[in-house]
Amino acid sequence: MTLELEKITDKIDSMAQSAAQRLQKRQDFTEDLLLVLEQYASDWVAIEAALDHAQSLADPKHYRSARPFTHTDPLNAAIDPPTLPSQATIIATDGSQIMPDRHAAHLYYLLNVGGIIYYHGGSRTPDQFTEPELHFPTSQNEANFLTSSGEVSIARDLLEIGKLADVAWNQRGSDVPVLAILDQRLLYWPIGGPEAGLSEVVEKWLRAMTKINDSGALLAGYIDRPMTTAVTTLLRSLQGLQDQANFDWKSLGKAGAGGGLTDGSLFYRILKPGQRSKVFVSVSPPNERFAEQDKANEVCFFYFNPGRGIARVDIPRWVAKSETAVATVHALIYDQCRILGDYPYIIARADEMAVVGHQDQEELNFLIDLHMQRYGIESRLTAKQSSKGLARGGKTRHGL
Repeated sequence: MTLELEKITDKIDSMAQSAAQRLQKRQDFTEDLLLVLEQYASDWVAIEAALDHAQSLADPKHYRSARPFTHTDPLNAAIDPPTLPSQATIIATDGSQIMPDRHAAHLYYLLNVGGIIYYHGGSRTPDQFTEPELHFPTSQNEANFLTSSGEVSIARDLLEIGKLADVAWNQRGSDVPVLAILDQRLLYWPIGGPEAGLSEVVEKWLRAMTKINDSGALLAGYIDRPMTTAVTTLLRSLQGLQDQANFDWKSLGKAGAGGGLTDGSLFYRILKPGQRSKVFVSVSPPNERFAEQDKANEVCFFYFNPGRGIARVDIPRWVAKSETAVATVHALIYDQCRILGDYPYIIARADEMAVVGHQDQEELNFLIDLHMQRYGIESRLTAKQSSKGLARGGKTRHGL
């Protein structure tokens, strides 16, 4: 053991004290915002005025808020799960990767997308699939070969939604509802700032969303334990409307400006298991660009209590505008969560299909070595990697 815990015991205690203080602060702030939520629950005029003030006075680099999608339900609505459709098809994809390692014997990266097609309400067993992709330097791509973990993660995300769109497209014309689910947000903006315009990556993401729409399927992004503060920011804007002269509009959206309170913590006080919030529209420059490309792809969301916490469910406008479609998404996701207790079964299964374990990686490396030897290519680790293997295996070059 190399970590001497006794040397940081005091710091651990300070850490616990700080956590307790921050928790108390968040609880106090929660009570304040719950009062604001109740006061303005259906005051649509004040809500629009607060949004207008915020968008004109807040710092656009940080400002992210929520706008009620309709005026049908109050801000603090707790909507019970609706009746399940008798039959439906649910599709989920997830991805994993082996990152490129310049210290390894051979440079490559692997993407693997796993998925499942679940037939709700019938006796048909689920269909499972995987889609591995091996990428390596060639004479054509050597100068542009991806080596950063961020770039590889983006490539994996695009493969996930691309495969989801392909499978949904194959289900077009279905006589039962089809729901396609991703285990991440739909408002995908991984690189660059909103002012830079739509990047090629985001364009590809949006084309996949459009393909799912054209297939006739519904689409949802499931975010477990969300850390977003869009509704909290809306409520703080309403506080600012009450005291415009002293309110710090520039702080809206900044990390920690709202006492560290997330929307999830707020809705945990409102939603019982199975219930969802009303539908909101994401107010942000990236979502404005989504809407400019295709209004149907504008991202909306609702909060949802799957059983023991709060999740966020992203849906595109083409789903949000139909009460029947929203009810179908709500009912099917809750039904999937009841299988495992508090998390959608189909997403968990897709993750199992996608994951590439340590043994998988070792077998892949062994197979690559065999093929390299056929062409007279020797497999050599860098000195750094070789030394790590010795030390972590309990051995040293000197036998000590």
